[in-house]
Amino acid sequence: MAEASPMPRNFATRSLHAGKIEELRALDKALAENPYDYYSHFNLISILHEGFQNHMYPADDGTRQDAFSFELLSILRESYEIMANKYPLGEKLWEYRINDEKALARNIEERLAVLEICDKATKDEPYSAKLWVSYGDYCGHLIECAWDQNALEQWSDEDKMMGREVFTEAMLMHVWKQGAEHVKHNINDSSLVWDRYLQLLEDELDRNTMPERANILVNALANIYSERLGQPHATWSNTLSKYSSFVSKYLDPAKYEALMENAVQQNTHIKHQYANREEYEFKLLQAVQRGDVNTEYYETTRYLKWEKKTMGVYGFHIVNALYERATLRFPVDSSLWEDHVEFLIWKNDRSVDLVNVLERATRHCPWSGSLWSHLILTLEAENRGFDQIERVKHTATGTGLLEHTDLEELIKVQIAWCGYLRRKAFDDPKATEDDADIAEVGIRSALELVKETGMKKYGRKWPGDPRYRLERIHIKFWLQRGNKDEARRIWDSLVKQQQDSYDFWYRYYIWEMVVWSNHAVRHTNNAGQELLTPSRATAVLEQGMKRLHTIDQPEYLIEMYVNHCEQHESVLKVRSAIIERRRSERTVAIRRQKELEAASASASASASASASYEQNNIAIEISGKRKREDVTMENAAIKKSKQDESDQMAAIAPTVEIPARTASEAPSEAPSTGPTRDREHSTIIVRGLPVDTSQMRVRQFFTDAGQVRDVKMKPEHGTMIATVEFETPEEAEFAVSKEARGFEGSPITITRGESTTIYVTNYPPHADDAYLRKLFSPCGKIIDIRKPSLKFNAHRRFSYIQFTTTNEAASAIKLDGTDVEGFKLVAKISDPNAKQQRGGATAEGREVYIWHLSFKARKTDIEELFSKYGTIENIKIPTLKGGQNKGFCYVVYATKESADAAVAEMNGKDFWGLELKVQIADDKTEAKPKFRTTIENPAASPDATQNDTGRKEDSQAPAFAPVPVRERSIAFLNVPDTVNDARIKALVEPYGYKKITLMPQHQGAIIEFTSVESVGKAQLALDGIEIGEGRKIRIGTVEELKKSRSEWKAGNNFVKPTRVNRPVARGGRGLMGGRGRGGKPGLGHRPTLPKAAAADDTGPAKSNQDFRNMLLGKKSEA
Repeated sequence: MAEASPMPRNFATRSLHAGKIEELRALDKALAENPYDYYSHFNLISILHEGFQNHMYPADDGTRQDAFSFELLSILRESYEIMANKYPLGEKLWEYRINDEKALARNIEERLAVLEICDKATKDEPYSAKLWVSYGDYCGHLIECAWDQNALEQWSDEDKMMGREVFTEAMLMHVWKQGAEHVKHNINDSSLVWDRYLQLLEDELDRNTMPERANILVNALANIYSERLGQPHATWSNTLSKYSSFVSKYLDPAKYEALMENAVQQNTHIKHQYANREEYEFKLLQAVQRGDVNTEYYETTRYLKWEKKTMGVYGFHIVNALYERATLRFPVDSSLWEDHVEFLIWKNDRSVDLVNVLERATRHCPWSGSLWSHLILTLEAENRGFDQIERVKHTATGTGLLEHTDLEELIKVQIAWCGYLRRKAFDDPKATEDDADIAEVGIRSALELVKETGMKKYGRKWPGDPRYRLERIHIKFWLQRGNKDEARRIWDSLVKQQQDSYDFWYRYYIWEMVVWSNHAVRHTNNAGQELLTPSRATAVLEQGMKRLHTIDQPEYLIEMYVNHCEQHESVLKVRSAIIERRRSERTVAIRRQKELEAASASASASASASASYEQNNIAIEISGKRKREDVTMENAAIKKSKQDESDQMAAIAPTVEIPARTASEAPSEAPSTGPTRDREHSTIIVRGLPVDTSQMRVRQFFTDAGQVRDVKMKPEHGTMIATVEFETPEEAEFAVSKEARGFEGSPITITRGESTTIYVTNYPPHADDAYLRKLFSPCGKIIDIRKPSLKFNAHRRFSYIQFTTTNEAASAIKLDGTDVEGFKLVAKISDPNAKQQRGGATAEGREVYIWHLSFKARKTDIEELFSKYGTIENIKIPTLKGGQNKGFCYVVYATKESADAAVAEMNGKDFWGLELKVQIADDKTEAKPKFRTTIENPAASPDATQNDTGRKEDSQAPAFAPVPVRERSIAFLNVPDTVNDARIKALVEPYGYKKITLMPQHQGAIIEFTSVESVGKAQLALDGIEIGEGRKIRIGTVEELKKSRSEWKAGNNFVKPTRVNRPVARGGRGLMGGRGRGGKPGLGHRPTLPKAAAADDTGPAKSNQDFRNMLLGKKSEA
């Protein structure tokens, strides 16, 4: 096999400019370092082909130079051979090679060699219309040169004589017929072959002079036309026109109208089928013409999704042909090949050779362990011979590309191979002892190869496959061979690396129980004998119980150990297990407490960083004019009427104080002190579930895999698709292994949810779930859209959108940066681990926070005052709409020493009549949560008859009493805490609102209108309108809204709560809730409250105003 030369080659030529020659040298160097670099091969050949074409046609007048005088001809031909020995050339390079060799062919032998290249090309890429056209055109050219005296290429008489014997009409017809058969379902390109094929048949019919033969040809051609008209293709109308000419020329004229009417009526739906796909074809064509490969890939995958989603009874071949088109354009995209293979396996249509597809897939993507394992399993399923399967396995592992990409790819192939050896040795009725010996050697060799490769790739301390999959196959092999001791030895050898995995001890225990099960049933052979206890299984659990300090799920192991002893062991062992459980639970409780403290410290640090981030960004004005403790007389002077209205609004709107948390409130969504929730890595996607599957059944199915936090389900192709979220990524990884068991007798597929969720932000504020679905649905099937709760920050605007596959998510993030109604959309793959630690001026102590600042102070004033302490890099001074500052600012110095000096000198100093407060800006500075937002309508005003003072604009008219704010305000209740103020604004804007106060922590909003009439109109129109999935707005009063509590999320119900141990005295409570024997409450008894007191205790915490009103009420009573 030819290899890239280790020595630099000479690429000097006059047919390429210097930049291309330098690129050739770089590519040659890259191939010397990595001979399997596909794109380097592709680019090298492409540039050499360009040089060859430039050499042959150096001028625009069409004059042709001698092809053999090209300086790099030998390198070009060598490069073709080198790449062909490693990868298929693909449609583009085959096209280049055929054209190059056609130009170089000078005699019959060389022309036959070109035909062989064409034949090999169409075998490598059998669904390429372009390659079939090149093949057919060259055959036609050879026949023309052999027979036509005026052919474009003049041959010698000897070549013509030989050519007439070799290049025949039958050969030409065979090529076009084969091509037409292969590409007939290619909607866009099949006409390139079919038009030529039909024309060739008509030409043969015209040349025929024998009536009987002519009748046979006419009938055959009529059937071919009928078949072609029954296939959707881009030029269907042209085909119908050709059929019309054929009917009028060769068939009975009296039947013309009936035949044409029949052809149209029978195939109307075919024309509609192409019309349905025309949009997708047009967008694909646009991307190809622009040379935009990314857009072409996106449109191709989008087209495929639509085809599979809408596939009818006869749509299989259309989808298959579209997959073939996709893999032609993107031949080294293994995910496309895998999707194609899975589609073929799913449909199980024997008209497509699955082995051929897999052979081509593995040639194009030899680094994909998934494709190689599919090929091995498919060969086994089709009962192919051992030699063929072994050859495939050696081919897969021989190049080194599997482990070069990822060791996981090598393991996939070895799993398929070892599984085949084991099944052949024990499941095949014709199996012999030699088959078992071969399997033993093969499995051991696979284990050694993986271990050796892993140590080379990751170092000698590589612990091995964390899921010990090959070892489990080896254990199964020894168990089937009857050597339990050897199988047990493998289990024991895994203890060192797996001892902190609950999954390992669970599997080991179950295996021992399966081995013991032969002794668990009473039968005639052991009648009267004592049944053996599963002592080995007990020993396994006891060995695992020694790892409670470090094992990942100690609680489950403790429970399993106690249950096992109660079911299968003696009374002494049961008693011992109960004592051991108590001791172990204390051990685990201490461990969990330490973990909780560590997590709490980590969460506190994270919360501090977040609070500092909020502080260092300009705050959004959320509640109208800002109140201050100290203001100047000038700023304090406001109209009395304005003050009256403000007092009314304050009476109905809650303050921004954090409400006291009562014991009866639902769990909060505020940052917890526990571990961060990692949905992206702890979620799996389950497909193929029966349509009647419930969430509870899915939970039960995955109970032994770990703690299920949440389940969401949606229909898909007559089945259900579910996303299952676990507590940890390890549990999700283990859950994938349950795919082999199936779900209640139905086959399912389980994949990890990693990289299937995207983070989206900076979309229009009014965008709801329906808007986002419409925006992203062309990218794939959307399983779920999650929006953040606004209870603790009402200004958040982002969403998480989960798709069914990583490819769909990858397509979705291509919308990143696109303009959506004037907003530059942000779309990224969600990754909780991507957050970085905070740095910059604040972390370095160079930022100074200044407050109690005069409202009239400007940036230049601040700079003049603080520049004397050091170089100032930046000043941030938030301002109001009128231009005045908000009473605080930030100054960033070049050094920490300058910042310290400014704080020491300026803190407490008088500045424009106010005592400045100056301190170093700290990451731990507390920031109040933004509980609400306020939108004011600057164009709105009360009724024309009244102004803010309650008087008519006409000073001569009598004064009217103002309409109180309370009467012009209503409350929206039952609003999800994920709805933002922009969506509320869109609802109330037609009715003339003045102010909107969104209050997510109370599940609602307060809307102040310009008039009482507007209130009535809005109530009639908006009461009961749906604002979220299953959530309808309820119109109520402000008092009702203030009594509403924060929204409780159903998903939180599945999070295991922290256990609280309350002291209870012995005998304090009876089984039925009564007192103990003594009749007195125990030490842990809590005094019973009166009902009224209990009811009051569950209400919201009382404010200062509430207590003031109570006191005033008592005085008045007195």
